[in-house]
Amino acid sequence: MRVELVPLNTIHLIWDQVEDYFQKVIDKSVGEYNIEQLKAHVVAGMQTLYIAINKEGVIKGGAIVNFINYPNFRVAFITATGGNMIINNDTWNNLANLLKQAGATRCHACASEAATRLYKSKIGFKKIYNTVERIL
Repeated sequence: MRVELVPLNTIHLIWDQVEDYFQKVIDKSVGEYNIEQLKAHVVAGMQTLYIAINKEGVIKGGAIVNFINYPNFRVAFITATGGNMIINNDTWNNLANLLKQAGATRCHACASEAATRLYKSKIGFKKIYNTVERIL
């Protein structure tokens, strides 16, 4: 599969094809946002949408990335991924090259234990933090 960046001016043309992938992610989240709010972040350019397309031109997955600038590196933080986005090294390498083109030097993701195992086994991520929360 090839991975493509979705330009802001075409998000409305493909959103219906990826919305279900991201709804499944939101259903498992702690409620940071709903699907409409996630789309609004992407459309406003606050987050970036990438899609995985098979040989027949069908969208098979997607990833939404938030870029964070730190003093020592620029992180591509994957906020949502769905479908067959991170299925193998080829798809990951396509995405990684696009993230590098956007200036990223590292890629992070917040993931469940099951997704963490997938990131580790399929594409070589390593666990660097545990995320904790307390509602204020």
